[in-house]
Amino acid sequence: MLEVTPENVKDIVEQDCYILFYFTATWCGPCQKIKPMIQKLGDGLTTDTLRIYMVDIDENDDLCEKCGITSVPTFMLFKNKEEVGQCGGANIEKVADLIKPYC
Repeated sequence: MLEVTPENVKDIVEQDCYILFYFTATWCGPCQKIKPMIQKLGDGLTTDTLRIYMVDIDENDDLCEKCGITSVPTFMLFKNKEEVGQCGGANIEKVADLIKPYC
């Protein structure tokens, strides 16, 4: 799983693939609980049509504000800078259902 920084976010959103942003925080218990599952989900992808990026909300204020993040973990799926869908909470089934049609 790749990490978003304020310096690389512009290059990330310019990619021509589906992008799943995993908004998280080091102090968030549910975020830390689901993190290994998200990592495993990303490792299991056999295509480059979807990339998963971890976004630490404490280091990426601008992106969080633009996406309207109010709680973590939150997962937002984008394609060509447009939101395709989102879900929240530490439920790996919801995240899998969100990305399944696109990978």
